[in-house]
Amino acid sequence: MTNLTELGTLFGGLRVTVTVADETYRIVFMNDLAIEHYASRGGEALVSSNLLDCHNIKSQAQIREMYARYHAGDLTPTRYHEDKGDGLGKSIILIPLAVEGQFRGIAELMWDERSELVFEK
Repeated sequence: MTNLTELGTLFGGLRVTVTVADETYRIVFMNDLAIEHYASRGGEALVSSNLLDCHNIKSQAQIREMYARYHAGDLTPTRYHEDKGDGLGKSIILIPLAVEGQFRGIAELMWDERSELVFEK
């Protein structure tokens, strides 16, 4: 889908890992940091692959539930944080993308952060 590809290009300059997938779970864009982060899983070759194939069974179920919510019209972003227990963690936010009010995919932004720099508790 051209609109998602163009939107993905806008995310290209962000200094966080960005992956964009369409409404059918197809990965349509990865920025340079995402390609580097996922190099061991195929890197740039993941573009055009199925997002679900990149996750375990539990995560696949969560992604399907999230997509169902987005398809139903609830376009509230999904956010989670993985605490590594050493003062570092990984934050992930999944932003639903809509074109003319219709769900068309997600942008996943992921970054490492230090716990002392997190304002929100």
